[in-house]
Amino acid sequence: MKKAIKLVGVLTAVFALMFTVACGNGEKDNASAGNGEKTLTLGVWKGTEAENTTRKKLIADFEKASGIKVKEKVYNDYETQLQTDLVGGTAPDVFYVDAYLAPSLIEKKVLAPLDDYITKAKDFDTEDFYKPVYKAFTGEDKAQYGLPKDYSTLGIFYNQKMFADAGIDPNTIPTTADKMGAFLENLKAKLPKDVVPSAFTADLARQMYIAQSSGEPIITKDGYSNLDNPKIITALQPLVDWYQKGLIKRPADLGQDWSGDSFGAGKAAMMVEGNWAIAHLEQNFPDVKFGTKEVPTIEGKKGTMVFTVSYAMNAAAKDKDAAWELIEYFTGKTGMKTWAEGASVLPSRQSVAKEMNIESDAILQPFVAGAEYATPWQDGTTLSIVSDQYKNMLPSALKGEMTLKEAMKKATETANNDIKTQLKN
Repeated sequence: MKKAIKLVGVLTAVFALMFTVACGNGEKDNASAGNGEKTLTLGVWKGTEAENTTRKKLIADFEKASGIKVKEKVYNDYETQLQTDLVGGTAPDVFYVDAYLAPSLIEKKVLAPLDDYITKAKDFDTEDFYKPVYKAFTGEDKAQYGLPKDYSTLGIFYNQKMFADAGIDPNTIPTTADKMGAFLENLKAKLPKDVVPSAFTADLARQMYIAQSSGEPIITKDGYSNLDNPKIITALQPLVDWYQKGLIKRPADLGQDWSGDSFGAGKAAMMVEGNWAIAHLEQNFPDVKFGTKEVPTIEGKKGTMVFTVSYAMNAAAKDKDAAWELIEYFTGKTGMKTWAEGASVLPSRQSVAKEMNIESDAILQPFVAGAEYATPWQDGTTLSIVSDQYKNMLPSALKGEMTLKEAMKKATETANNDIKTQLKN
């Protein structure tokens, strides 16, 4: 699911025009096999070995049940190659759509709305999907443009041995954000000098829910950055304070590229990461015993981030009924259970999670709980610009080169200049 948070570029007006043309041409480009046998193309990115193996099983099961043949198209550079194929009219009939990219593709009208198919389907319960995950693919027009195949949320990881050696009960990890600073200071005092209390990723994809905890959006209704809003700055200020006290450090400060490696290497006693880190730790750091917790509430409100990917239908698909059959099968209860169990991911259907008894897994439970209240990593078509400037300027505040207010003001000014140019085009 790391690909689920990969930043995507914003399409230009030229591409928008080409998309429109491509949609018209697509009717001719996507054809059934010459022998009359129905054939669909499915666009995916290369995942883990378990994901790739399980997807092939799903395809085989679907082919057997439907009589429709499926050809995979694996993207090595998903965002670039998919957009190129959409422009050229060669995109697959059905393809993965990251929640982050969904608003842009919906705006360009290259995704087919699924509502009529959903309404006609038998026993296809959309209320069964976790709401934040399902709504990530609902357009501003209230139409549904994708159905989520799985999801990931953020949670706290803690090193059991480090906590035991420090004489700190993991159950004392604060459940409210206002107490976290004092807890980290106490933890720091009891850890070895070369171990930081928590690894920290300075990325808006991880801090969006914190920034918006006061109720102020990071992006205005007009699509402009709101990062310099005083309430947003106040919400983010504790991160700067903790960093400057040495309570949290970035992976780069610890000699790694990712928090999961910093935690696994014993450089940090805690980290806030997605459930994708579980398999990474088990495979690469099998001797590290860890536990997990939900991230703390802020001002009495629960919050975390959710990253999700859907199956979406190409608006130019020739046989949309067949394309829907594939989506229905893959995101239905049977198909989703096959996928979740085989690929070791969290199912986006609550009933499947219950059938798999996932909530009884102490490690996974915090991530499943987060699916009920998480903020999707998604916000219109200008989020990539705002996110880039946040990532560019936050380090200056962390290092004390400027205040957080100054950093977010500069980030907002730069982002809005770029956004203004984009919107004009």
